[in-house]
Amino acid sequence: MNSLDIRQRVKTLQSLKNTTFDLVVIGGGITGAGILREACLRGLSVALLEAGDYASGTSSKSTKLIHGGIRYLQMGHVHVVREGARERKRVHELAPHLAEPQWLMLPAGNSFDYYKYRVGVSLYEYLGQVDPTNTHFNLQGADLAAMEPLLNVKRYARATVYQEYLTDDARLVIANIRAGVQASGVAANHLRVTGLIKESARLSGVRAVCGVTNEEVLVRCKGVINAAGPWVESVCQLDGLPSQKPLTLSKGIHAVVSREKLPLNQMVLLVASDGRPVFAIPRGDIVYIGTTDSKYEEAANEWPEVSEQELNYVLAPIKDYFDVQLGGQDCLSTWAGLRPLIAQTGKSTKEISRRDEIWVSKSGLITIAGGKLTGYRKMAEDTVNKAAELLRLSTGKVPLDSTLPGGSDSVGLAMRLAAVPEAGQLNSAQLTRLQRLYGSEAFSVLARGADSVVTDGQLLTGELHWAIEEEGAMSLEDVIYRRTRLAYYYPKEAEICLEAVAIRLGEILGWSAAAVNREIADVRERFRYDNRLAG
Repeated sequence: MNSLDIRQRVKTLQSLKNTTFDLVVIGGGITGAGILREACLRGLSVALLEAGDYASGTSSKSTKLIHGGIRYLQMGHVHVVREGARERKRVHELAPHLAEPQWLMLPAGNSFDYYKYRVGVSLYEYLGQVDPTNTHFNLQGADLAAMEPLLNVKRYARATVYQEYLTDDARLVIANIRAGVQASGVAANHLRVTGLIKESARLSGVRAVCGVTNEEVLVRCKGVINAAGPWVESVCQLDGLPSQKPLTLSKGIHAVVSREKLPLNQMVLLVASDGRPVFAIPRGDIVYIGTTDSKYEEAANEWPEVSEQELNYVLAPIKDYFDVQLGGQDCLSTWAGLRPLIAQTGKSTKEISRRDEIWVSKSGLITIAGGKLTGYRKMAEDTVNKAAELLRLSTGKVPLDSTLPGGSDSVGLAMRLAAVPEAGQLNSAQLTRLQRLYGSEAFSVLARGADSVVTDGQLLTGELHWAIEEEGAMSLEDVIYRRTRLAYYYPKEAEICLEAVAIRLGEILGWSAAAVNREIADVRERFRYDNRLAG
């Protein structure tokens, strides 16, 4: 079995050099990760190369919802909504811990909005084939106040409440990559593709440079899939031609506040002054609020800047709906990501469809562009079908009982997890967090160390070993931001435990004292950049 363990990197690079793969996938976000899993489970030999860390771009900075985009109904994008609404159930089946059903409240300030929500949600549930036991309900008066006491029920006297699915986007990416690797795929992060190899004008491989050793790695293959998200056009340029259609980058930002300052009981959909939806989503001790949808005019960037204007935009509806005034001083952290949309003439980013398209260049470069987090599995299926057709590859079918790592044995998981001896010293919040992040693999994480990294902290020592040994983490940033999710969900603890985590990682990976200090300095600088507008 191949491994993501960074300590096996020499072996991984050797495998990349010595194998001729059916496919090389460029990009380790959710699209590339889904393609790796799909293709490997269907019997193809596949290598995935990611320039940074897995999910380090858009796929760790979304609103973290597996949803069909009900608002696209009013734009007439019924196919997009139908597919998204049905894919929610499929992702839940693959990984119940990474697609949790949660109630989403739609408060209405007038009769028109109320009946619009009721009709829209009913159609949405019909398109998504929602089980009758999980369909929406409507509230008003005392019942509404009881369900969401903070809501200004004088202004928003009625509401429709229906189910959507909450995920952890970065961990969904990691789970898909691990599934592909467990099915004999090869994946390497911090390996940037710098060129495409052609024979008789047809693609036959890629050139990549290792971000650790700076060595060049040539990877031979029958076909190349460009799944680089916001960087799709850059990969097309390596092919010598622009992409078949231009992309428009849309920036979405989120603000994180303490749940003490905004004590919500469930997810709530707010409407901003320009009519755009803004979600307020509680998770543990925090609530995150977003997102924006503004055109990003600069080159694609893993860490787009959050402006004061954008922060004020997502916080403004809070005063309207909950009579709570929030400002930058109330924020614990912020994050921003870029959505790669296929440009449509005369349309703003909020009007552009989230549909995906597959393009094939003259040399055979297969590009998958656009799309949504929710539809990643179907996008992967379509892309692998196109590759198999184009390259005449023989493929099987994904086993019907396949789940993502951590997605099996979910029945009674919480009770079983609480009963293991290692869990005896953990509180309910720690157990809930473990279950959400690792699913049924939480037992294996606990077995590697059930002690808290810092006193009264959520992070356990076993998670650090797991991040390195099973999930391909190479740096302190990889662990704090994308494996354990401390930076976004527990920002105060992230700062407190930073030094202890770095020292422990250094022990596992053999870092020098100077290297440990560099890692700490790099992440502290990242904290300062992300939170410069926060209190």
